[in-house]
Amino acid sequence: MRLFDVDVTQREGGGLTLSLSGELDLSTIEQLERAVAARVDGRPELVVLDLRKLVFLDSTGLRLVLRLHERLHRVGGRLVLVKGPRRVHRVFELTRAVDVLEILSDPAEISAGGAPPLAGGTPPDR
Repeated sequence: MRLFDVDVTQREGGGLTLSLSGELDLSTIEQLERAVAARVDGRPELVVLDLRKLVFLDSTGLRLVLRLHERLHRVGGRLVLVKGPRRVHRVFELTRAVDVLEILSDPAEISAGGAPPLAGGTPPDR
């Protein structure tokens, strides 16, 4: 198994899904940065980061997620995270990034054209 991998797919109805697997940290961040730069910058209104197969996330990965959220928000786009395993999600909780980001448990809950999340990021009860 590779240490980290990114699988990029077009979403039905528009946007992109980036499915992350393995460990996202200082040693693997460049791979995700390249995928984001090549496919995300200035294009889709909706970007989904699927974290369900991610086993580790450090502050470098968190910083990239937050920068991507800001970049998309500035141009009227939307970043949605599909919640990862407890160990990964805990990073978002400890840093209070859950208050800023839209995080869902099930990718089926994502609507392509839906309104951006309310202030505070994560919808209630998620």
